[in-house]
Amino acid sequence: MTPPLPPVSMDRTSDSLRPTIIADTQHQLRASISISQTQVTSGIPQFYFAKGKPLESEILEGNQRTFNTLFHKDSLKLSEFEQVCVKLCGLPKFLASLLMNVVGGDEYVTKTQFWKFWKGHFEAIGIVERFFMTVKKQNCKFIDRNDLKPILRVLMDSHPGLDFLKATPEFQDRYADTVIERIFYMVDKNDDGKITLRELKRSNLVDICLTLDEEEDINKIRDYFSYEHFYVLYCRFWEIDTDHDFIIDKEDFSRYEGHTLSRKANDRIFDQVPRKFSCQIPGKMSYEDFIWFMISEEDKTSYQSLDYWFKIVDLDNNGIIAPHEMEFFYEEQLRRLEYLNQEAVPFRDVLCQMADMLNPRVENKFTIEDFYGKKTISGVFFNALLNLNKFIAYEQRDPFSIKKEMNENPEFSEWDRFALVEYVRLAMEEENADNNEVLEDEWDN
Repeated sequence: MTPPLPPVSMDRTSDSLRPTIIADTQHQLRASISISQTQVTSGIPQFYFAKGKPLESEILEGNQRTFNTLFHKDSLKLSEFEQVCVKLCGLPKFLASLLMNVVGGDEYVTKTQFWKFWKGHFEAIGIVERFFMTVKKQNCKFIDRNDLKPILRVLMDSHPGLDFLKATPEFQDRYADTVIERIFYMVDKNDDGKITLRELKRSNLVDICLTLDEEEDINKIRDYFSYEHFYVLYCRFWEIDTDHDFIIDKEDFSRYEGHTLSRKANDRIFDQVPRKFSCQIPGKMSYEDFIWFMISEEDKTSYQSLDYWFKIVDLDNNGIIAPHEMEFFYEEQLRRLEYLNQEAVPFRDVLCQMADMLNPRVENKFTIEDFYGKKTISGVFFNALLNLNKFIAYEQRDPFSIKKEMNENPEFSEWDRFALVEYVRLAMEEENADNNEVLEDEWDN
């Protein structure tokens, strides 16, 4: 038996009207929703623009006037195009040749050619995006080391502060390699050999490059480009690279600063725990790898450096440095202190001192965030466990001299201070060596 059908209404007029009433009601509802959505949407300003936010008319008119002034003829050579790069695009002068290639020019750029490029790609974006687009390879989403080499070549040919390097091409190459590694050390946060637009925006690289156009003394530009900093890095590597083949083994490396690092620290570094070596020869460290180590060693206040040393001490790689891991490294320090007749501080006292200083969130369990929160003093922790000379210097420190150092150059980083003192020392040694050679020659004659 099937269910019964519903009774048929005898009111035909009412039935014939029902579909029309429902349809009208649905139409009114949709219209009401549409009006509401339009009102809401019209109240929210557009915040995403695929090709950059449209510029105000005053800026567009100003760009047009600048363009007409700079393109005073139908085409410009590279020397003339430099002003377009600087005054219209807001980029460093030494990027002019790269920008010309991006635009599609060879020996010159035409007025029509650049205007089309400017309106289609450059005008609506910021200076950092323009820098990124100029330096990276076409259709690539990052800057790699090879992208920076042409910039360094132009810079060394044109910057007055590097003019003296033209007589020694081999040092030009080493200077360029050093600058590139320093850039990647600070900007490439993932250490994957790629500088993304996001990373570039978060760095000061573009601002520093713009400073190069105005500052003739390259050593006043401490970030990345200082020749004095290069000199310190290069000489330190040269001192321990006894056969001067620009690769060092663990034995060479252990001589750094008079064997200041513990053997356990050396082992971890050559096991490539904190960072994979770029050197393709097993068991060897390249000059570029040494740059990363030395900056991390001499300035333990940066995120990169703290990550480097944290990985060395975190034996089980669980993101926590526990007391047993600290004691594993401190045992060697203790033996070395005793051998040198220095006061041997018991491990429990060191642990208490580090805990009081860093105040970890979980008692006696140190995470990387604990070090990030106390960047200026975190180096003491790693020096106590791994670096004998620095640990002794900390125990015998003079607070007044340290404060004086800080007040003399308050804007300097720890690396800047180290490089300044070390460059003076190395320069004096070089000068004394030259004077001794002159005296020997005079004596022989």
